[in-house]
Amino acid sequence: MPAMPQLDPQLAAMVAALRARCAPPPFSGTPDEARGRMRAAVLAARERSGLPDVQSAEDTVAAHADVRVPVRVYRPHSHRPSLPTVVFFHGGGFVLGSVELMDDIARKLCRDIEAVVVSVDYRLAPEHPFPAAHDDALAATLWALANAVALGGDPAYVAVAGESAGGNLAASSAIQVRDRGFALAGQLLIVPGVDFARDTVRLERNDGCAYPMLTPHDLREVARLYLGTAADRATDFPPSPLHCADLGDLPATVIAVAGCDPLYNEGLAYAARLQAAGIATQVLRYEDMFHPFFGFFEVSEAARRANDEICSCFAATLRARPDDTKEAEV
Repeated sequence: MPAMPQLDPQLAAMVAALRARCAPPPFSGTPDEARGRMRAAVLAARERSGLPDVQSAEDTVAAHADVRVPVRVYRPHSHRPSLPTVVFFHGGGFVLGSVELMDDIARKLCRDIEAVVVSVDYRLAPEHPFPAAHDDALAATLWALANAVALGGDPAYVAVAGESAGGNLAASSAIQVRDRGFALAGQLLIVPGVDFARDTVRLERNDGCAYPMLTPHDLREVARLYLGTAADRATDFPPSPLHCADLGDLPATVIAVAGCDPLYNEGLAYAARLQAAGIATQVLRYEDMFHPFFGFFEVSEAARRANDEICSCFAATLRARPDDTKEAEV
């Protein structure tokens, strides 16, 4: 059995405290119970730390064709004449999370990337199984492309970003808008889950249940709750970007992976496929991080440094103007 990377001490202390309290796994109980636990934990942490400052945050609706998706639009304090627009999809295994609960993450992205951020409140499973979240993600991305100027950004600098399940939605949306003739300015995929056909038994056999905060069992629950009766679609695209036959002509990509995360090799495999397709791809490896580290920048100094580096790298990606901006009707 390969040795697991050593977890950052500050995150390890937090995990130990959770275990001492016998805190239940994230997807245990009913979805409503899991959402309640997550909400309580996030709001308690927010009382201690506050929120990153931005110029404004406005709730609206992204409407495309017959799909209407609630979004929150963040604008940074900036004097730049041309701002990128980043469509952001939160994590939570397609079951947990919301725009409100990931408010701190979206605000930090807005501030540090210096971009208009459109945070998407896509529908959650199991009430809304596949392809609901993917449909919402695509609709929100097409809406942002059509409304970039009105949002305060530059239509040549529209990008997608996502964490975990949101990384899947960002990657999927990038492929789907490419197929509609658009060139995005970039995609940021943080600990992305891009393969619903992943071998969770092999993960357990090789590494046991040593992964803190997201286990192979949790991944099976994510697939069960989101795919529902479409479980036989696990090797299709969508929902699995890793199984998309053609990854050419996608935007420059930043992929961040965590060493103490069962999705580590999955993220690296997607990066390798993008690179093989000729896509400029930067891989950021954080061997001492667990799966949801991106949102733990107030808990761990190492997690904050990682978050800062990810934002800095993606900001640099977005400052490079796309060579071939394609026009298409949205």
